[in-house]
Amino acid sequence: MRYQQFDRKIVIVSFMIIYILAFGCKTIPTPVEPPTPPSTITSLKTIQKVMLWGESGTINLQDIINSKRCAMSPKDVIGTDTKINLVETRKVQQAGGKMAINVHPFYSPWNKGAETSLSLLQKNAKHYDYIAIDYEAHWIDFQFVNDCKRFGKPVIIAPLARADSMLRDYDSFSQMEDITFLWWNYSYQLKDWQNFFRDYKFKDSTKHLVLLSVGDKYNKYVSDKEIKNIILNLENVRCGVFSPKNDYETFRTVRKDLIKSK
Repeated sequence: MRYQQFDRKIVIVSFMIIYILAFGCKTIPTPVEPPTPPSTITSLKTIQKVMLWGESGTINLQDIINSKRCAMSPKDVIGTDTKINLVETRKVQQAGGKMAINVHPFYSPWNKGAETSLSLLQKNAKHYDYIAIDYEAHWIDFQFVNDCKRFGKPVIIAPLARADSMLRDYDSFSQMEDITFLWWNYSYQLKDWQNFFRDYKFKDSTKHLVLLSVGDKYNKYVSDKEIKNIILNLENVRCGVFSPKNDYETFRTVRKDLIKSK
């Protein structure tokens, strides 16, 4: 009986050793999560200035300070100059404002293409605080924007914030570094702008502004009440105004809101 019990113990121990050797050493490996790449996307940054976009002309000092026009302090403003008017540009700068030489592909002297435009910038960019580029022609592209950086001025580009435009250009926009985007879409409500900045992400070295339109000419797209709503409630993004001289009276109703910090 004792031998039988001993034999049984030997069998049990032997079985346990065989089981451990067969299965116990084969532990299931813990899944290894792939490392998360460092994010290049952060919260939006903006410029603490009001962009006054003059399209085909020059934002001059009287446009800014005259009580019957914008009635603003130049120190709050970045104006644009498409005509390369160095006299008026210097007046704004001497009064404390900033000016951007404005490469607009639809207007002279920029409508002759990339090579001519770069030549003009080579000669004139030194007189300005920024280079602004209207992103509306086939030769205004990622390469042209990078070429403009060599003139030593911060670069602002003005693209259309719309699905078809973003489908075409977002890949380039998402790769751009050290660029200020001046987004425009004259039919967007506040919720549209909020959705836009939710849906598209950009490098953390970029800054963002929104260009709005005020007055009777644009009320069929967005009401002045909604423009004010955008200015006050578009989180972290400052706004500027397109061609304020189209309706100075309406502009003056929103100018105090425009200069509030975001």
